[in-house]
Amino acid sequence: MDPLLVTLQLLLGAFGVLGVATAAPGDALDQALRFGAAFVLTLVVARVPPRAVVRFAPALYAVSLVLLVLVLFLGIAPSTGDARRWLPLGPVTFQPSELMKVAVIAYLAAFFHNHLGDWQIWRPMVVVGVAAGLIVLQPNVSTALFVFVLAFAIMIAAGTSLQRLVSIGTAAALIAVAIGAPYLSHLDYLGDRLRGFGDALAGRPDLAGIGYQAERARQALARAGAFGVGPSRPLSVPAGETDMVAISIGQALGLVGLSVLIVAFVLLVARTFRIAAAARGPAALLAAGAGLYVAGQASLNLLVAAGLLPVTGVPLPLVSYGFNSAFSVSIALGFVHAAFREARARGAPL
Repeated sequence: MDPLLVTLQLLLGAFGVLGVATAAPGDALDQALRFGAAFVLTLVVARVPPRAVVRFAPALYAVSLVLLVLVLFLGIAPSTGDARRWLPLGPVTFQPSELMKVAVIAYLAAFFHNHLGDWQIWRPMVVVGVAAGLIVLQPNVSTALFVFVLAFAIMIAAGTSLQRLVSIGTAAALIAVAIGAPYLSHLDYLGDRLRGFGDALAGRPDLAGIGYQAERARQALARAGAFGVGPSRPLSVPAGETDMVAISIGQALGLVGLSVLIVAFVLLVARTFRIAAAARGPAALLAAGAGLYVAGQASLNLLVAAGLLPVTGVPLPLVSYGFNSAFSVSIALGFVHAAFREARARGAPL
């Protein structure tokens, strides 16, 4: 395994425990245990050869697809909403859309490796469109868009021509809209979030509604200053242990701690891209896809926390409370470690 990547992964896990301890002290130990389990998963996946991942990628995608269908009928919703995104599995809940992110990375890596430059564009159209459409039905538009953009970025990394990108993107979007059409008219909350974001940018946040969270986040960071107030001060920002965990870290450690968190993500993503550039065959695209996944999700979360994007509900990889996101990100990072192992065995400069 790559020592630098392991160090950064552990550092981000420690940030996660600190952030959860600040926002929800009773969940700090649980967060540490969940991160430990996710890290063990990375160790396991790192031992799987990239060619084996490619071989089983269609099966992983098919399983993820079945789970996305099951969640529409058997899924449960949190007490604060009606979105059915989780499958109950005994004492825990599982979110199939998180597994689909990894499945899309693996499937596209397999597809481009197996077909090289001679392939029909209908297959990625269907794969991406159906996955995004089923996620819209939960409803979870932000994750559906993320899966769509992630797949698009992987295809760019694979060297897909502009003409094919446009064709695939357009057809996949039409498929997703056709599948998700029954619920699109009920997604009024998207308009509310956009209006709330616009009001906040204009300096008139709705403190009794959608703008409350962003305003409380701004106040928490203002109090924290450069070095923070420590993890023992209570945090009054909604979702401070999940979507807004960066604000919890910022309050505890200030601007300095928040800067270290951002630098850790930049270094981790840069390292995954360096390994992807040194790898060959399917390992290269698996590592690149993992880097794009972490980069995209971390950027979205941090921009929302900074008030530069509307609220999306996207967790911060390896840091936000919960196991589902950590589960999928840990699998993706396992792909990178496997690529590192192959590249090092070949004597590639790393």
